Formats: sequence, structure tokens, C-alpha cells
Amino acid sequence: MTMRNTCELYKDKQTQFGPFVPFDTGRCTIPKCEEIWENLGAVVGCQHIPFNTGIFAAYCTQPGHAETYEHCAYAQWFSLPGPCPSQTVSNKTKACKEKIKGGSCKSPTGQKDCTYHVEDAGELKLDDLYDKPIGDMNAFCGSGKMEYNNQTDHGVGINFWDGIYNPLNGQARIKAVREHFKKKYPHMPKDFGDPHCDFFESDPTDYLLRTGSGFPRMPKPQPKQQ
Repeated sequence: MTMRNTCELYKDKQTQFGPFVPFDTGRCTIPKCEEIWENLGAVVGCQHIPFNTGIFAAYCTQPGHAETYEHCAYAQWFSLPGPCPSQTVSNKTKACKEKIKGGSCKSPTGQKDCTYHVEDAGELKLDDLYDKPIGDMNAFCGSGKMEYNNQTDHGVGINFWDGIYNPLNGQARIKAVREHFKKKYPHMPKDFGDPHCDFFESDPTDYLLRTGSGFPRMPKPQPKQQ
């Protein structure tokens, strides 16, 4: 992805990224979205997710000990406003899409309707990562197998997601994705590095109430008394 957010954003916030905006079926789902588009433009937004929240807790910048989380980094995700962001995909009329075009364009200029360009870099399927590909999902599930059970923290017939909150296992999954991607697309780099999210105002404040996949976060072990 290539990005160039607006001068209006930088003048107002002194940040490269804007507020994170959640979309549901193509529609902005927070109040006052229109004010963002009008004042700042269709800016690419970002949001931080702390290391000790849900599934994000397992994905660390460096492998550490399984019992500690000092090496875990903040996860982050991004929002890219499309055309007619006030409506769901099925309700986006031609007039609405022409009036509010979103930020997608071929060569980002930093204008309010030209802030990002997305290119297809390739894809991996989950079957590419498993030792034994699932193939027919109906037959797989019908035989009693399961990719992951959030009550047992193990799969049945698949072990890729076992220890879903374990930082070492999480790091191994990241490594597997990068290695398989490089094998499938040898002309491409494994990754381009993570962009730095410098916007904090849209970060939620109820982190500890969220548990990602639904499997309870295991408490950090306490030191044993001598």
C-alpha cells in the first residue's frame, strides 16, 4: 500500500495517520464520521491494541519466555475509507459514491479524495500453512476434526493454532507465514516492515474487557515463594 494523507490532517494533528474508523459492510459505524471526511479528508487511520489483549497478545516483535510478555509489542490495525462510507455496500448509490469518493486512487496526492493506493501482493491460504491441508471442509468437520477449539486451546487434526496466546507459538506462526509467502512468491520480500502508527486519540479504553477469540487470557504466573 502507498499512502499520502492530507495536509489538513497534519496541520490539525501533527500526525501522519488519522483517526481509526471501524467499518461494517462498508459503512462507518462511529458517530461524526462525516466530520472527519469533511475536515481532514478520507485519511488512512490507525489504532493500537495493547500486548495483553486477546489474540493480539501472542504476536510479538521478538520471541521471549513463554511465562513473560516483556517482548510483546502493540498490535495495530488500519482503516481505509472507501466511497460513500455512510452506507453499507448494497446501499451505496452512484450519486453517493460520486459525492464522497473515499481515498483510493492510483497515485496518492494528499488531496482529500486521493490518500492511498492498494496493490495485490499475493495471498496465502490457511491450507498452505498446515502440515496436512484440510481440502474438503465438510469432510474435515464431519470426521470430528477442528482447526481450533477455544475451550481447550488445541485443534483436532490441526495443531497450527495450539497455544493461541503463547508468545513463542505466535512468533512461530508469523515466521511460518513469512517463509511460505517467500516460497510462493520468491520475487517478493518476506515483508516490508510495520508502519508506525502515530495516532492515539482513537484508541479504545476498554482493552481489558476484550478477549479476542473468546478463549480467556491466562494470567501471568506469579513468582514462587521460597
